[in-house]
Amino acid sequence: MPSLFGMYGYEGFGGRNAEIGAAADAQRASTQARDAEQRVKALEESLAKTLLICEAMWEILRDHSGIDNEVLFEKLREIDLRDGVLDGKNQSKPTECPSCQRRLSNRHARCLYCGHTFAKSTFEL
Repeated sequence: MPSLFGMYGYEGFGGRNAEIGAAADAQRASTQARDAEQRVKALEESLAKTLLICEAMWEILRDHSGIDNEVLFEKLREIDLRDGVLDGKNQSKPTECPSCQRRLSNRHARCLYCGHTFAKSTFEL
């Protein structure tokens, strides 16, 4: 049965060198976890700020236009259903290029096959 060191690629290093290699891997993993944690925290802060801005924009619109929550909820439902599923998301589906009729991911602003350029919505990522 191979040793744990052999399973992780340290067989040829011998005991002490294998421990050093494993410690270096652990340190790298710890650093990557810390970096990921910081990125998640930054995303959470950005999302909280975005939600605050959206709430302020809605209240300004509501207060100055007379549009009520029911109109907002109906529009949210309409947009949510654009992808065919009422799930709180508007995930884009592959589309067909109007020029060459090939199916493409919505991630691209141009057809990979014929070069046709697509007009993308401001809200697409």
